[in-house]
Amino acid sequence: MTTKPKKRLSIDELKSYPGFENYTDEMAEETISSLESLSILFYEHYQKILKEKERLQGIVTKNE
Repeated sequence: MTTKPKKRLSIDELKSYPGFENYTDEMAEETISSLESLSILFYEHYQKILKEKERLQGIVTKNE
């Protein structure tokens, strides 16, 4: 699996989305940081699920 290089959302990019046009730079930076943290949390959870799935698959394969 190939992964794209990580690219952080810029303040200008965030402000280009509807609802974010009037954010101050500080508000935009806080939002970007929150989105980044949430993304990392989801990714780590997804990786944990994949590892657990692999572990369970190994147990099923051994018992067959």
